Amino acid sequence: MRSRASKTLVGVLLAALAGAGASAAARAADPSPFPVRVSQQPQRWALEWYIATQKGWWQQLGLQPTMVTFASGAPQVAAGASGSWDVGGAGDLPAVLGGSRYRLQTIAIADEEAAIITIMATKDKAEQYAKNPALIKGKTIPVTTNSTGQWGAAVCLEKKFGLKPGDYQFVNLSPPEINAAVSSGRYDISEVWAPNTYILDSTIGAKVICDGKEMGLPITSNLFATPAFAKKHPEIVAKFLAVYLRAVAWERAHPKETVEMLGAFFNSVGVNIPEKYLPVELHNRPAFTLQEQLKIFRGSASGKSLAADWSNQVAQFMTSVGVINKVPDAKGYVTDKYLLMIEHDPKLKAFAENASD
Repeated sequence: MRSRASKTLVGVLLAALAGAGASAAARAADPSPFPVRVSQQPQRWALEWYIATQKGWWQQLGLQPTMVTFASGAPQVAAGASGSWDVGGAGDLPAVLGGSRYRLQTIAIADEEAAIITIMATKDKAEQYAKNPALIKGKTIPVTTNSTGQWGAAVCLEKKFGLKPGDYQFVNLSPPEINAAVSSGRYDISEVWAPNTYILDSTIGAKVICDGKEMGLPITSNLFATPAFAKKHPEIVAKFLAVYLRAVAWERAHPKETVEMLGAFFNSVGVNIPEKYLPVELHNRPAFTLQEQLKIFRGSASGKSLAADWSNQVAQFMTSVGVINKVPDAKGYVTDKYLLMIEHDPKLKAFAENASD
């Protein structure tokens, strides 16, 4: 016959095992959030992630994001190639650069932004340069190289102002450096994109004298994933994209609140612009819903999607200025895989199209 102490010990062990089993079951039912590193810039298209954070949508899909912020696309893509982040967004030129060099996967369009890629001139020079482009000859023009802004500036200078590359000189500066240099009077003409355009307009009265929309350029910012992360965690990439798309759906249903959110987001990343420019920014940089994205990416597997065509146009410019050696095959880095994963998963699709809080 077992002693009372022996029975007590067995009871304790059984209770411990039961507790361990219950804990394991609880962990299985409620797993820890999956960490994902999201690369961004202080740009309008990062608003969706800010909204998702405020609303708690990341956690609803079991994600724990860490934001990694860059001033521009070239250093961002380089950091992605070294494994410093997993998913993110940037202009289409950095996206194609990453696609060409290490198969960075373009998985969606962040926003359309031809209207905010500009050449600006100071208040005293804007009208003169617009009327007599020959005055621009010999100028040094600050641009952020390997960026969509460089493409827009080059096309504006050629098609609108009739200038050849040898008629001017580009100098590479980051957007904050361009703002500081133009504001101090060092340059009177520059390549600028929003929200920096609003800053120069409000502080020194600088004026836009050409933009990408006027030139008919298919300028976008893109969402992407590093190839290693996409291969290892395709379901996480799809969830990341679903979070973004839900924010777009919410914005469509809540325009007034979206303006307020944009102001709060800009303040959080150190971008201070007058409130009057916030609706302009949203109007000039429309984002796309799930169904709109699917239309843009339809035919990606054959390289014949609208998204592939846009990327090819960007790549052609990049080869013309020697950024890349040849136009990469869009089939290798432009993909609708993750959009289709959302479309074919009823729960994930319902999440991505949910416009409520």
